[in-house]
Amino acid sequence: MEKNILEYIGKSLYQTNILKEMKRYLVFRTRCRLHSSMVNDLLDFFAANEHREKWLMGNPSFVEQATRTFFYKGSTWEERMQLVKDHVLIMEQYFGPELMHELYVEHKKVQLWEDTYFDKPLTMSLWFHAGQRKEGCLSLVLSYEGEELYQIMFWFAKNPADGKNVIYIGALQGPQNGNDLIKGLTKAFFGYRTKNLIFYGLRSLAKAMKIANIYAVANEGYYAMSHVRMDRKLKTDFGAFWQECEGKQCSDRRFYIMPVEEYRKSMEELKPSKRAQHRRRFAKMDEMEAAIAESLAHYKK
Repeated sequence: MEKNILEYIGKSLYQTNILKEMKRYLVFRTRCRLHSSMVNDLLDFFAANEHREKWLMGNPSFVEQATRTFFYKGSTWEERMQLVKDHVLIMEQYFGPELMHELYVEHKKVQLWEDTYFDKPLTMSLWFHAGQRKEGCLSLVLSYEGEELYQIMFWFAKNPADGKNVIYIGALQGPQNGNDLIKGLTKAFFGYRTKNLIFYGLRSLAKAMKIANIYAVANEGYYAMSHVRMDRKLKTDFGAFWQECEGKQCSDRRFYIMPVEEYRKSMEELKPSKRAQHRRRFAKMDEMEAAIAESLAHYKK
């Protein structure tokens, strides 16, 4: 890879004609110089084949992510370097280069599922844009009429305990439940909340890729907790939602672990008045799972 690659990356990330951005560019270059061995190793990783080179040129954030305290609180240089590599390696393991090209070079939303609400499209897609880079290498996005409602920022990783492929969630973003559109969608999906809907989409993606487990940052592990004032608190309680999704806090309290399979009550466990609603809900979920698996199969190696 060319020697001036860091200049290209830095100037792609920062508008150096603006003083504040020029300062950020200089900080980026200084960080790279102080950790030149690890940065060069990451650049060599992307230089290993022409596909990776194109992905890095299309998404220079891969290098910036490794040089800043992104992803989760207290992440180290070594962890972030390995995180970026593992994310790319796992995607290469499952998919042909076309998916990465669409996401990181063409910056497309790759649609995995579609339904309608009031005859207008409700979709779930994979996407990456620079605004997500602090919390993940990829997003699953739920959109209505092309406008994003919910996003789960995540990355693929190796479980250090057994080497199995897992997903780590860096953040979940979306509107408050009181939003009229969210209320309407919850009713349309038979009482299934919209943020549960997108999380089920991630579970469906994980099942299709034979992912072992899903991990997610707790409030204590949110990346910004590395550098925000101690008297400020997150407005979102990540942990409460992860627990709703059968999550358990890990010994490393920065993270929760959740099963890929969602627990479903049997018809016998439900009140008779709730059974028809749950049958329709489960049918919807099964349709989503099948659609996501089929969409991903088009990109499979």
